[in-house]
Amino acid sequence: MVTSVNETAQLYKKSERFKQLFNNSGVGIFIVDKDRIIIESNATCCKIFGYTYEELIHQSALTMHLSYASYVNFANIAFNKVRQNEALNLEYPFRHKEGHAIWLRIAGDSIPSNEEVLWTITDITSRREAQEQLKDSMALLRDAEAIAHFGSWEILLNENNTMKWSEEMYRIYGEEPNTFRPSLKKLEQFLSEEDIERMRKINRKALQSGVDEELAYEIVRKNGTRVYIHTHRKAIYNDNGVPIKLVGTTLDITKQKENELKIQYLNESLSLEVALQLEKLREKDKQLQYQSRLAQMGETLSMIAHQWRQPLAAISATTSFLLAKLMLEQVHPNEFKEEIEHIESYSAHLSHTIDDFKNFFKATKQKELTSLERIVKKTLAIVSPVLNNRNILITTEFLCHKELVTFENELGQALLNIIKNAEDALIEHHIIEPFISIKTYASDTHAYLVVEDNAGGIAECVMPKIFEPYFSTKLHKDGSGIGLCMSKTIVEEHCGGHLYAKNSAKGARFTFSLPLS
Repeated sequence: MVTSVNETAQLYKKSERFKQLFNNSGVGIFIVDKDRIIIESNATCCKIFGYTYEELIHQSALTMHLSYASYVNFANIAFNKVRQNEALNLEYPFRHKEGHAIWLRIAGDSIPSNEEVLWTITDITSRREAQEQLKDSMALLRDAEAIAHFGSWEILLNENNTMKWSEEMYRIYGEEPNTFRPSLKKLEQFLSEEDIERMRKINRKALQSGVDEELAYEIVRKNGTRVYIHTHRKAIYNDNGVPIKLVGTTLDITKQKENELKIQYLNESLSLEVALQLEKLREKDKQLQYQSRLAQMGETLSMIAHQWRQPLAAISATTSFLLAKLMLEQVHPNEFKEEIEHIESYSAHLSHTIDDFKNFFKATKQKELTSLERIVKKTLAIVSPVLNNRNILITTEFLCHKELVTFENELGQALLNIIKNAEDALIEHHIIEPFISIKTYASDTHAYLVVEDNAGGIAECVMPKIFEPYFSTKLHKDGSGIGLCMSKTIVEEHCGGHLYAKNSAKGARFTFSLPLS
């Protein structure tokens, strides 16, 4: 039995049979002389280095090395020691014929009589590459765990329930690997009594179910810091189906939890702020409605005064006539009775006017069946005397003739606001032959009311703002800027329709669009 490299070398010199074993060995073998010239090599060695026998023999061992520095270093750590009869077995990188590095396990022994060294080699490149890949993977995993605050662990189901932690686990729990020995019992020191019971329960469940189980809990480090944890765990079984350990992952979700709490606080703060702003908007809306009522009251008093002016003048003239007759003692019963009837007629007209205005501005709480034509006629009954007095022509074209369910009086007030705006524009621009046209028509689903004037239209830069509260182009005339805003609110929010404006060839055109059902 060959017991040493030296004996192998001696046998190689003496035995032809050993030469056959030398050349057919599965281990690479080569011999160098004292100058490190390759004087013999077997086929396995040639294959490992990628050379033919003829290419390798009589070459310097430098051929096998990655660099001259490597060649010199190998002499210091290996070749010289073997020549001094020191045993050697190491792993060292060499150069393949194609230029890439190969890793070899190399052992050597001297042949003193000839000052030669016999080397045996085994190619371990695949194993070394696998080790390097594993090392890189472990480093990558450590980096990934550190970046994501993500640790891995296992609990061995032995007497002490010993745990194995990755590096990040120690960082998560605020412990040092060289002083802390993790175990299930030590882990529970970080938890509350409630979470200890929850963890024990989930561990039992994982051992029974064989599937991934989740658990979230809070830990308190020894420095008092609170950390929120989210974990997964799963049982590992032996060939007999007996659980031997629990493996799992631990994720530090403290930042996520803090962000959730911040979002919750912001949402609560936002809800409170929204509520406050809504209350302010409601209060502002009340003020807007109040100011709108005041503006309407002023307009109403103006229209009532105008409609009352002629009947009151007639009553005054009649009473003056009767007084003169009485003073001249020329009163005839029939004539007196006739004049009194005139006064009664004028008074009835005044009373009827008050009723018309009262009914027109009376708020209705429920929608009622009506038509656009009815709304237009009621509105014109209120405003037409003023328009006629200012020589503004009113034209109507009724093409709808369909009934709809809506707030009749509120729509009438919205229409009145549009007409009064048109009246103001016509007067302000001194339009010759001013007119306001009103038209109704319908589609299968909507009824439409169009009000148009010939006052020249609305400036394009102003058009997008006309429905905004408190915006007015009549500031020099004490415009409140709430009429159009309230009209749009009535049509769109109360009646479910749409009110929009655009310029026509002659002036401004406002269109009411109201659903028929």
